[in-house]
Amino acid sequence: MKKLNYFLLLIPFLFFSCSKDSGTTSTPTPSYSIQGLWKTTSAVLNGVEKFGGTNTVKSELNYFNADGSFSTQSYSDTNFSTLAGYSTGTYTLPSSTTVNINANAYSPSNTLLANYNVTSQITLISSTELQLKTLNYPAANDVYIKKFIR
Repeated sequence: MKKLNYFLLLIPFLFFSCSKDSGTTSTPTPSYSIQGLWKTTSAVLNGVEKFGGTNTVKSELNYFNADGSFSTQSYSDTNFSTLAGYSTGTYTLPSSTTVNINANAYSPSNTLLANYNVTSQITLISSTELQLKTLNYPAANDVYIKKFIR
């Protein structure tokens, strides 16, 4: 169970996506950057919400840096004051719809909990919203969907 609680620390992230205008007028395709701060709003594993409410992690900050590094801080309260754990690592964007993340998750006392290397689909990105979908993580046949806002 402790491993599952720290799972929320593991997938924090992404870059840009494009959308097409369906009209006949040629319109520039918008690109959105994931660089900066994102706050987690939902983390659903196999249809079950694992964020907020009675779950261990109630608030989370995700930082995506221009150099490809990121960090995530997870808190056991809603006002970002009691650290439940954190994660640091790197991300790459092999395409506008895929992000690869390689990172370490730590307890509040700096104990290494896990190393993870995942590939997630960017299913939604705008100037204020981001959604990632990770298949087969943390175990085979699992579906994990995480949502963020700026």
